[in-house]
Amino acid sequence: MFLQTHKVKADGSYQIVEDQIVEDSYIKFYVNNEFVEEIHCLASDLEELIIGKLLYQGVKLLRWSFLIKPGSVFIDVLEFEKIEPRPVGVKTFVSASILIDSMKDLLNNPLHKQTGAVHLAGLYTVDGQCLVKSEDVGRHNAVDKVIGWLVKNKIDPSNKMLLSSGRLPLEMALKCILSGIEILASKAPVMASAIEFSEKLNLTLIGFVREGRMNVYTHKERIKEVSL
Repeated sequence: MFLQTHKVKADGSYQIVEDQIVEDSYIKFYVNNEFVEEIHCLASDLEELIIGKLLYQGVKLLRWSFLIKPGSVFIDVLEFEKIEPRPVGVKTFVSASILIDSMKDLLNNPLHKQTGAVHLAGLYTVDGQCLVKSEDVGRHNAVDKVIGWLVKNKIDPSNKMLLSSGRLPLEMALKCILSGIEILASKAPVMASAIEFSEKLNLTLIGFVREGRMNVYTHKERIKEVSL
C-alpha cells in the first residue's frame, strides 16, 4: 500500500511524498483444530509457512489438508514422519561466483529495496537456478516458506543451497539440517551458536555474501575454490 506522509528535514523544511508501506498481518495457526500460535507475517504462501514451521518442530508432513479463513489457517495432519537433527551428507558443491551471483539475484527484490521492511529467502541450485523465493516481515518466516515449499513439492535437497537476507543463528542452521539442505548462506552476519552447531552437523555456513566476497565459517569443502 502507499500512504501520503510528511518527509521532514533537519532544517525544518518538508514535502509530502507517497511512501510504500508493507501490509503485515497477524494470523492464528491451528493444527488439528487446536490453536498453536499467532504469527506475525506477510499473508502469502501460508501453507508453505506452516509446513516449514512444523518441520522445525521435527514434524515432516506426508499427507495433510489445509484451509484458510480470514485471520486464521487450519492444517489437519493426516500422516507425518517424526525427524531429528542428524549430520547432512556431502553431495553438494558450488563455486563461489555462482553463490555470490545467486545472492545478488535474491536481493534484487522491489519490495525489499523500496521499503527495507521485508526479509528474503530463496532456494537455488548449484548452477544458480532459482527454484523459489519468499519474502516476509520475519527472516525466520521467509526461510520457513522456502523449506515448506521444498517439503510440499517433494524436492530433493541435494545440490541445493538456501540463501537468506537475515542473520543466521542456530535455529536457521537447524531448519536446513532437518530439511537436508547442505549449504546455508546470508548477506548478514552468522552467530556463534550457528557456527558450533553447523560444524557438528556437517552444514556449510556462510555469511557476509556481499560486494563480491563471502565468509565461509564451516565445511569449506563444498565451496569449489577453497576445497582444492
